[in-house]
Amino acid sequence: MIFYGWYIALAGLMSYALGYGARYSFSVIFPALLDEFKWPRDVTAAMLSWHILIYGFTAPVAGHLVDRIGPRPTMVLGTSLLSLGLALSKWANEPWHFYATFGFLAGAGLCMIGSVPFTTVVRNWFERNRGLAFSIIFFGSGGAFASYPPVAWLIHRIGWRNTFLVEALVVAGVLIPLFLWIVRYHPMEKGLLQDGISADRNPAAAKPQRIMLIVDKRWGEIEWTIAKAIRTRRYWLLSLAFFSFWGVSEHILVTHHVAFAIDVGYSDLYASSVLSLFGIIFAFGSLAGLISDRIGRELTFTLGAALSISGIIFLMLIKDTSAPWMLYYYSISLGFGIGLCAPTLAASITDIFQGPKVGSVIGTIWLGFAIGGAIGPWLGGWLFELSGNYFFAFLIAIILNVVACMAIWLAAPRQVRRLVKSTEIMEPEA
Repeated sequence: MIFYGWYIALAGLMSYALGYGARYSFSVIFPALLDEFKWPRDVTAAMLSWHILIYGFTAPVAGHLVDRIGPRPTMVLGTSLLSLGLALSKWANEPWHFYATFGFLAGAGLCMIGSVPFTTVVRNWFERNRGLAFSIIFFGSGGAFASYPPVAWLIHRIGWRNTFLVEALVVAGVLIPLFLWIVRYHPMEKGLLQDGISADRNPAAAKPQRIMLIVDKRWGEIEWTIAKAIRTRRYWLLSLAFFSFWGVSEHILVTHHVAFAIDVGYSDLYASSVLSLFGIIFAFGSLAGLISDRIGRELTFTLGAALSISGIIFLMLIKDTSAPWMLYYYSISLGFGIGLCAPTLAASITDIFQGPKVGSVIGTIWLGFAIGGAIGPWLGGWLFELSGNYFFAFLIAIILNVVACMAIWLAAPRQVRRLVKSTEIMEPEA
């Protein structure tokens, strides 16, 4: 039978696809808002920056709620807030209306159904196959970009206001039942141990497999709390990696690469396809992140960062439309590179920090991502206004990839837990 943990991973995939799809579909709604209200671009774009910032500041709260009341109540509350924020955006007429609805309510709600609760749940269900579980969940992040075509079609058919309402109904109608029926905090609720090993161990079922070995037993025995974690170097290195790679660097690129393509002469339709292709490749790249269970988190992240950097370099070399393959290379390499790194970062946290109150630790590390995610879009635009091009913005994205890579190696999850071969681990059972 199929191990129940994989159903939870699929629930995470759906949560990421619909939840983050609601966030990033704002890029499609954005032009419609500009057309109707004639607001300045920075004022309008700040709605997404505010959304990401609220998401980040909610992360410690979400982690605390998971620790105190469990993941299912937290996720149902989050879905309700996200859906309410989207629905109320239908009636928004002033910028502050959107800051309150899409920014505050939807941002806080998304945090409660996204990375923080699912990272906490997955570390309970998976040890040996943790990288693969995160890869499946992060496949949904790439799938979030698949919302672009249907959202654009809805705007054309029923307008942006009713599109917000449809998004709210879909999110609530799909995710609330999914969380209630599927999500369980710990495998013991199903009579299981991590990775599907039965609580009733059967020695006859033993066979050689790969298991996660605690290398630093003193570290591994600590039941981590936020008070303990913030006194360690590893905590701040992981926060730096999230801030640099996932926060500032990715959001500089995702926010501005379509505008860059238009600036060098590509059509709006062609330029928009860049972002869609990036999302598709990101989804499949995240599935390849399972290799971190085999070759280690640090090496996998290094491969992903190197791919991302190569794509950014090719993007910086584009001067006109004479070499469209360069734009495609950028989209593919960046999507695959970030896809490799995203689940690897999440798995690195759970390799290093574990315990019954680790949700708050995970939440505060995610705050680093959100602060970076709020800075990235603004920083890219500010540097463009300052210099008249995106050279320095893209250069900073490259530098921050290197910084994040160094931070992961210094955090060294391999020195806390790593996979080894064993002849005593039991055969996984349902």
